[in-house]
Amino acid sequence: MPSPPDIRCEARAGKAMPMPMRSAEIPLSRQSHPVVVDSLLAYARAHRGQLVRYVLVGSTLAVLNLAFLYALRNWLHLSGPVAVTGMYVLGFLVHFPAHRWITYSAQLRPVRPQLLRYVVMLVWNFAVMQTVVALVVRLSISPYFGVMIATGLTVISNFLAMAHIVFAKGRGQ
Repeated sequence: MPSPPDIRCEARAGKAMPMPMRSAEIPLSRQSHPVVVDSLLAYARAHRGQLVRYVLVGSTLAVLNLAFLYALRNWLHLSGPVAVTGMYVLGFLVHFPAHRWITYSAQLRPVRPQLLRYVVMLVWNFAVMQTVVALVVRLSISPYFGVMIATGLTVISNFLAMAHIVFAKGRGQ
């Protein structure tokens, strides 16, 4: 199927004539993205420092959580739900301050409102974690995969919640 003609025109002597396309130009139809993609790319560019720190801190904490889960299940011989709960509590003790200081640089803002908003997010994540782990265990899959799946499910929502709600800058800050 031939590509559509270039619709740009140049006015000469009162007549519109098609302009030849230069070899370095990309046709307009191939240049534009859907509005959603453009918006996501603009958001990622505007928050790239936070996103990089979020991924680095989050990756480190995910490995730490799996280590906690391993220790609780294999060394203390705790059941799956109890071990996941223990992992979650231990992970929280590192997760909240790490993101508060490193990812969002929010340590100079009042901790109490941040902590309250964080706990709401944490309760939601905990419900997702327990549900996914219970489902994968019923399917005879390792709970470690359940933890990884649940973590993957909450990564984007957690970034947005922490950036715009939990650690959001107040007016005038």
